[in-house]
Amino acid sequence: MTTGRLLWGMTWRGGAWGLLVGTLGGTAYGAVFANVLLAAGLVSQMPFDWKPEYAVSAIGAVLFLALIGAVVGGIFGVPSGIVVGTMVGLAMGVLTRAVFYPPRGTRVFRWTLAITSALLTTIAAWMCFIAIMLFYANRNAASVGALMIVVAIPALIAGAAAALISRLLARWYEQHS
Repeated sequence: MTTGRLLWGMTWRGGAWGLLVGTLGGTAYGAVFANVLLAAGLVSQMPFDWKPEYAVSAIGAVLFLALIGAVVGGIFGVPSGIVVGTMVGLAMGVLTRAVFYPPRGTRVFRWTLAITSALLTTIAAWMCFIAIMLFYANRNAASVGALMIVVAIPALIAGAAAALISRLLARWYEQHS
């Protein structure tokens, strides 16, 4: 396998998998996060009298907020997934070319790719989510501490997903070398 084919293969595969995982992860996290905010808002308004006829309205509110959260999460997840996935794919290609070319030590190679991609993805996704949130947030009213925690959760999820995706990249390299 040539260096160009290795770098191109890992880069575009990283970007494609990043797009897929960013979209799915962003929509899922957005849907759940919106309903967590709903629950927090309800708890802060306690006490109120709950009546059984509120059930249909509550289910409708949960579904509506899940839909809005999924759309907003997808809007954040798509660009983050493409950018971070492409960057990490390229980095994995460079690492593979520098250390594991030609292929040897399959177990060490897979672990190295998994740990490195998880670490790089977590850091890059966290920075990307911070940048996007600060772009959309009211900078005067934004709580930076809360923002750091809110974006740490999807960044850690993205890092775990990257570790799993690195197995696909490693398998592709091993099969085509």
